[in-house]
Amino acid sequence: MHAKILLLNGSQRGETLCACAERLLTDISAAFDHTFSLYRGKIGEKSRADQGEVLTEKTISTCESSQAVLLFDAGDDGVQALCDALDLPLRIRSVCIPEAICGRHEKPMRVWLGTVLSLDDETLRRAMQSAFRFAREEDARLLHIAPTGATREDWVAAARVQGASDPAVSADAISAPDAMADLIRQPARLGLVLCPPYAGSILEAAVTALCPHPEVLYDFAWDEEIGLYAPCCAEETGDSPFSAALAVARMLRMSLHLSREAACLDAAIQNVMANCPDQDDENMPSALDRICEQIAIAGELMGKGGIVS
Repeated sequence: MHAKILLLNGSQRGETLCACAERLLTDISAAFDHTFSLYRGKIGEKSRADQGEVLTEKTISTCESSQAVLLFDAGDDGVQALCDALDLPLRIRSVCIPEAICGRHEKPMRVWLGTVLSLDDETLRRAMQSAFRFAREEDARLLHIAPTGATREDWVAAARVQGASDPAVSADAISAPDAMADLIRQPARLGLVLCPPYAGSILEAAVTALCPHPEVLYDFAWDEEIGLYAPCCAEETGDSPFSAALAVARMLRMSLHLSREAACLDAAIQNVMANCPDQDDENMPSALDRICEQIAIAGELMGKGGIVS
């Protein structure tokens, strides 16, 4: 397939992850016989320094003509500004719950925190549709926290309507305090926790505090037209490529509908994370090299393609 993908960088720290994503996409296109047109742009502080504003009309226009956008370290204001400009209804954060509070689970657990970005009727409908689709594709339970006040009935009705049209998804209501308690006491009960804006901010802070591996955090916001994927660029992640690779895999699956390619990349990421040598050992290949080696092996079995620059 052919796809146009925009890579937006917001800082010097984000440049490393941007380069990681570009290399991964180049190798995936070659391995699986696709042509990806990759474009670079600026957002956040880089855009402000060079163009006088955090987000330009030209950048918005380029996003709108792309199938997906990868966003690197623009800060939360940059992410939110782009979500608003693209009228995206839902933002999801992926987080890894540590082994210490996972009970009998041998490995860290994945939990997703979804925040509906606006409570107007149309955005709420689209957010519910996207959340149910994500839960279905991940085979995850969906727990939703209804807002208080006048919008509560609208939320409950939207969840009921979407649940009726998507019965394969297990969806239940939960309160914000119960969701917070489950994050600590029984995270296995959670899958995708869907929140209104204020509850999302509170739970996001709690989830981030629980996450032992910030390099595997990433955000994404999407609907059927376009997806926005933002790997974590926290100071403590260094030059780790894992958040970029996870965001690329999510983009392949959700926006480009390339499930085979996403599964290959996910498997490579997990293999490298499980067996990654000491990254300070200069005699060992980097984690990114090891991921790309596995993609190349898959390419030997599945054919060759190219990339359009």
